[in-house]
Amino acid sequence: MLGGLPLAVMERMARRKNNYSGPVYYTTYQVAKFLGVSLPTVVNWVNNGLLSAHRTPGGHRRIAHKDIVAFAREHNYPIARDLLDAGEGRTKVLIVDDEKDFSDMVCEYLTLKGDLEVEVADSGVQAGFTVARVKPDLILMDIMMPGMDGFEVHQMLRADPDTRHIPVIACTAYRDEDIDARIKADKFDGFVEKPLKLDALLVLVRDKLTSS
Repeated sequence: MLGGLPLAVMERMARRKNNYSGPVYYTTYQVAKFLGVSLPTVVNWVNNGLLSAHRTPGGHRRIAHKDIVAFAREHNYPIARDLLDAGEGRTKVLIVDDEKDFSDMVCEYLTLKGDLEVEVADSGVQAGFTVARVKPDLILMDIMMPGMDGFEVHQMLRADPDTRHIPVIACTAYRDEDIDARIKADKFDGFVEKPLKLDALLVLVRDKLTSS
C-alpha cells in the first residue's frame, strides 16, 4: 500500500496516466523517510548543494524523484521499492484557488499526509493550462474566483473527452441556496466548505480517487 491507497488502485491510476512523463516532486520530510535519515540531514544536503531542490511559490523545498534516486545510488543508500514505483504511479491532485495562503496550506497537507503529488493553479485560466500539462487525477476547485470562475472551468473540463473523467471537488467559503443548487446541477463530484477540515478533505479525496 502506498499513501493509504491499495496497490491495485495505484496500478490502475498508473496505467490510466502512462502518457505523462513529467517530474515527480517530494518534500524534504518525505525524502528523509525514504532514505532513513533525519529531516535536518536532508535540509543540510540541500543547503550544501549535495541534493538538488527548488522552492515553491510558498517557499517550500521540493526535490525531484530522479534527483533522489540519483543521490541515493551515488551515496549507496538503499532505495525503497515504493520510491522507485512512485516515479511512475504517484497520484496527482490539482488545487485551483486564487488565495495563495489557502493553496499553500492544502498543498502542504496533501503532500505530507496524503503522499500525493500536488500542483496549484491560481486562476481559472491557468487551470486550463495546468490540467493539460499535469493531467491530474483529481481537482479541488474554488468556484468563486475572479475572471473565469470554477463553474466555467468545470464546464470546460466536462466538455472535453480528455478531461471529463477527472473528479472535481467544489470548494468555497461563500455558500447559499443558489450556490448549493448550482453545484448540484453542475454535477460536481463533491463539495467542501471553507474553512476546511483537512482530515475530512483527505478522506474525501481518497474516496473519489478510488471510485473514479
